[in-house]
Amino acid sequence: MTELTDLKKCTGCQACRLICPERCISFKADGEGFLVPDIDQSLCTDCGLCVSRCPANNSAGKQGDGWEKEGDCSSVFYPRFLGAKLKDSALLSRSASGGVFAGIASKVLKTQRSVVFGCAFDDNLTARHTYVIDIKDITPLQSSKYVQSDVGDTYLQVKSFLDDENTVFYTGVPCQIAGLYTFLGGDHENLLTADLICHGVPSPLLFRRYLDWLGGKYGGEIVYYDFRSKEINGWSITTKIKTGTKTRTIDRRVDPYVNSFLNELTFRECCYTCRYANCHRVADITFGDFWGVENTHPEFYSSKGVSVVLINTKKGEHIFKILEDEFDTIETKPENVLRRNRNLQEPSPRPKARDTAYDGVGDEKKEIFKSPVFKIDTKTLLITYIKKGVKLIIPSPAIDIYRKAKRKLNKNSVV
Repeated sequence: MTELTDLKKCTGCQACRLICPERCISFKADGEGFLVPDIDQSLCTDCGLCVSRCPANNSAGKQGDGWEKEGDCSSVFYPRFLGAKLKDSALLSRSASGGVFAGIASKVLKTQRSVVFGCAFDDNLTARHTYVIDIKDITPLQSSKYVQSDVGDTYLQVKSFLDDENTVFYTGVPCQIAGLYTFLGGDHENLLTADLICHGVPSPLLFRRYLDWLGGKYGGEIVYYDFRSKEINGWSITTKIKTGTKTRTIDRRVDPYVNSFLNELTFRECCYTCRYANCHRVADITFGDFWGVENTHPEFYSSKGVSVVLINTKKGEHIFKILEDEFDTIETKPENVLRRNRNLQEPSPRPKARDTAYDGVGDEKKEIFKSPVFKIDTKTLLITYIKKGVKLIIPSPAIDIYRKAKRKLNKNSVV
């Protein structure tokens, strides 16, 4: 076997590596730092299992219940669209938005023989999938990681836990969930899955170069990183970093890595043609940020964060009935969610600047964040610093009163 799929379609889920009976497939970083399959031809027997089971080549394992046609958000049964806020304030404060992952994980881990899988930064701030069996260890799996994670051998671990009759809750981006189902050969009764509303993923190498750049800028190795700290601006995208001696927060608009992510400049090539960027979800539950909730449901808005939840299967419906006392929820129309979550309808568009976004990423001597792709325009810088000045002049309570009044005015325009 010389090629198991078009590498521009490969998501890096690694299901092929774990499926291969000869263990002849490994994953190595390409020139941009994304993991891609590498086949040892001397061991390959051309059995074709990797090609036939690859999610990029075929339908992705399990789909939602009750669907009539792919990509349609008006199915008779699923998905159901909800807004949700976790009642546990401690767990909510460490979550990126409304705390749906933490709420489900907490409930699952309170049952015997249960395990939760998710993405965490390791000691070197590399994003990797891992598992926990105790709720006290859940914090590293919370909050967003805007970089592609390495699933490693977690699919194998899931199978082992399921074989031992454990309950497993596995979360990831949709292509990772598809890879899991592909590896397992379908669904399992004790398996619950959740996928994220994903925009796309930058490479681990780009993120490493960024951390090194931050370390040079702030005078020390970055030892802690959080894309979505709520400590200063509440539910927003505000980065918090720590060196050995300093702690800083960085506004997303003036951060070259986060800004380029939000402008869709640095995604893996497959993200721009993503087959999962629609309402035809592969997981039992989908969650993300309920952007615009202050306009559609102003009474439900919270500065602490609101999640949007898609209930995609009967299993997902069942878990949310069990969890109804853990969350404040509100039913909403699909259009209230779709207008601010484009990736539930289509993939992120590929900008022309993506052609050069990774130029020099493998050359440590090149200062890639000085390239035009990562430059923050003067207008954005000016607006950001003006807003910072306003916050220093006007007390936060006054701003909160203004926002509350604005939400009340918007209530009459709810659709």
